[in-house]
Amino acid sequence: GALCSCSSESFSVTSYTTTNLPLATETALVVEFTNDCADSKLYALLGGEVLPVYSTHDGHMVSLVKEHKELPASIYTVDLYDEAGIAAYKSHVKDSSAEAPKPIHSISVNHPGVSKEGLPIQTEFIVMVASLLVWWGANSIKAKISE
Repeated sequence: GALCSCSSESFSVTSYTTTNLPLATETALVVEFTNDCADSKLYALLGGEVLPVYSTHDGHMVSLVKEHKELPASIYTVDLYDEAGIAAYKSHVKDSSAEAPKPIHSISVNHPGVSKEGLPIQTEFIVMVASLLVWWGANSIKAKISE
């Protein structure tokens, strides 16, 4: 098949992962990248899962959202393939004698894991205590007025 005419050096990558536990119920890995590839459809391979690569106005994006325990702290590798490469990968999975194709580019995403960083107590608890204080304050003032 025709090889993609893009070089690995042409990739510029930014990535984001969920790290704050109280603010999220799931972990998201988001990778954005630009490259000088001819407009070919790209696919990403992350942890054995084939994911679509979306085109954005700035470039491309891949995202994966799973429960926290399914995406523990680790360095994840996102392998990018063109259509021929992903077809070769799928036949490699089906027929393990076929050689695994080389990705067009590999991106390492360091996910430090989620933690309850910041406040040691849940935000719901803070809100509940604040509303109890307001209620108590209002009742005290009301009691003084009606004396």
